[in-house]
Amino acid sequence: MKTILPWLLVVAFAACAGAFYFSGSAKDQQLAALKEQIQEVDALRAKAEDLQKETAAQADQIASMQKDNAELLKLRGQVRQMADEKAQITKQLATAQSQAERSQAEAQQIQARAAESAKQMAEQQILQSRQNQTAAATCINNLRLIDGAKQQWALEKNKTANDTPQPQDLLPYIGRNGVFPQCPGGGRYTLNAVSIAPTCSIPGHTLTQSP
Repeated sequence: MKTILPWLLVVAFAACAGAFYFSGSAKDQQLAALKEQIQEVDALRAKAEDLQKETAAQADQIASMQKDNAELLKLRGQVRQMADEKAQITKQLATAQSQAERSQAEAQQIQARAAESAKQMAEQQILQSRQNQTAAATCINNLRLIDGAKQQWALEKNKTANDTPQPQDLLPYIGRNGVFPQCPGGGRYTLNAVSIAPTCSIPGHTLTQSP
């Protein structure tokens, strides 16, 4: 019994020592596991911070993109407004050009009508001038005829230079079937005295009496 007791003590001591050994080893394992968890937490925290930084950067990029998009929309609106203004100006220019072409055509028509009217007036003036010249020539011939009839009347009737005949006195010497000459221009004849040439009321219808 005495010999067994020491061995029992040795075994018990060995068991206690083993228990302490295994207990310390378990703690070391737990400490190592905790260290690994702490490292993982630190890594996750670093990743979270990186993610926060990336999120902030993405938010800044999104804000910048939104600003750029707003400016792009504004530029598009300005371009659209400029295009509308250009189209309106082009339309106004086309309208003004059309009006100018119509005005030019109207001006050409007016010029053509004015030229035609001026031509007609010139032709009428030439015709009127010719008619006036013809009428003046005919009237002067009538005045010569009347003056000749006056001279024959004075000679046959023994009239003096101061005597003035009447139209019926000269009819026998005119020889126009009893019709007294009339001015083709509508003038009125004045017989005057024998010594004075007969006259017409129209200017230019003048008989120059020979001295």
